[in-house]
Amino acid sequence: MDREHALSLPLASDFNRYVNAALANGEITKDEWYEINKIYFTALYLSHDNPRAQSGHGGSAQHYAFAHLPIVDAIYRDGTFLDVGCANGHLMEMVHQWAAALGFDVPVFGLDISEGLLGLAKSRLPHWSEHFSLGNALYWKPEHKFDYVHIGGLGGVPEDDERALFDHLLEHYVADGGRLILGPAWQHEGDDRSFGIQRLLDSGVTLSGYVEKTHYNRPDLIRKAWLFDK
Repeated sequence: MDREHALSLPLASDFNRYVNAALANGEITKDEWYEINKIYFTALYLSHDNPRAQSGHGGSAQHYAFAHLPIVDAIYRDGTFLDVGCANGHLMEMVHQWAAALGFDVPVFGLDISEGLLGLAKSRLPHWSEHFSLGNALYWKPEHKFDYVHIGGLGGVPEDDERALFDHLLEHYVADGGRLILGPAWQHEGDDRSFGIQRLLDSGVTLSGYVEKTHYNRPDLIRKAWLFDK
């Protein structure tokens, strides 16, 4: 694999295909896969100057809210919230704000593998500086468990580690009676294949429920988050 070529790819989708193929072909190890992913996405996010793009979202504030409100729809009582892959912490502050507007007390926490993104998060949100942790979600274990654990997707690990990551999150991150929130993602109604959910369900995982809403101007698309209660 040409590392410099991988890091120069402008589109994350092209980068993902390239490094995933390199891993599948044995050109890089899993440790190298994690390292180059961290370098690429840290540089990509830090190249932007607005908090949404610095957390991986390219749309407007209105589009961001519409795309992420299903997470708050999954919150039904007070409780601690951990965002896995928190980047600059923007989703944390929005979830805290939205949950408070609904009358819920939801202290928020974040985990990320990137020192650079966590540095930005702490500078943006100094009052929560102690709420951020550095680590690889597949191996990191928190000192205490959380009532809500959110992860945007399982693409932060190689495909053959997706189930291991899911099990690790549910066992070590989610408190008894708590909820794991996966997503949300855009998809055509009834099609879970593109987001890898079907692989997870086919492996024996039981789905507790989901939250979905129709795209605001494309009725063929839905925004969906999947819920797994412990």
